[in-house]
Amino acid sequence: MTTQRQARRQVRSYGEETHALILKAAEKLFATRGLDNVSMQDIAEAANVSRATVFNQFGSKQLVLDAITARSLEAYRSLLHAALADKTTPTPELLRLLFQRMGEGIEFNRSLYREVFVEIRKVSMGLDQGGASPALRGETFAMLVTIFELGQDRGDVSLTHTAEALATAFDSLLSGAVIQWLHDRRRTSLPILLASLVDVFLYGAAPPQR
Repeated sequence: MTTQRQARRQVRSYGEETHALILKAAEKLFATRGLDNVSMQDIAEAANVSRATVFNQFGSKQLVLDAITARSLEAYRSLLHAALADKTTPTPELLRLLFQRMGEGIEFNRSLYREVFVEIRKVSMGLDQGGASPALRGETFAMLVTIFELGQDRGDVSLTHTAEALATAFDSLLSGAVIQWLHDRRRTSLPILLASLVDVFLYGAAPPQR
């Protein structure tokens, strides 16, 4: 006989599976049609569930996008956790590795990010209402600030600017480079491009002093 606890687990498991199925369908549709050309009904049909189920799981298309954004931010948070846990690698190299690994994830899902990256940035910064992304965005930015603070403490990051200013500039550089790359027809490697931008960020474009 199924106990109440087992029944609750089954319901929860079904809900999680349905949530993942809907999200996967939405990502595929956004990647192929673009965000504006996909409705909740389209997502429901692609996921082979009812429109009501999609609304019960997410509430709106904006919250579907928020779920995609949250998943991206959670992956970024994992990379930041790994960087903070590394006590031996110099900060410039940590930042280079961070950019490279982020670039690999975005490059792998280029078609999706090309359609939704700008909206993802708006959602994660709280410019659109609701969802978990703004809090995650705040958490990941605070972690990035901490990386710069630790770098300043151990002497491999300049003290000329505050850690928060450095994190803001670093984050803005990443965003601008990704947006440009996503809409560039050339097949430049994003991880290589982002790694080279870390060098520009840290050491500037001026020739070395003789």
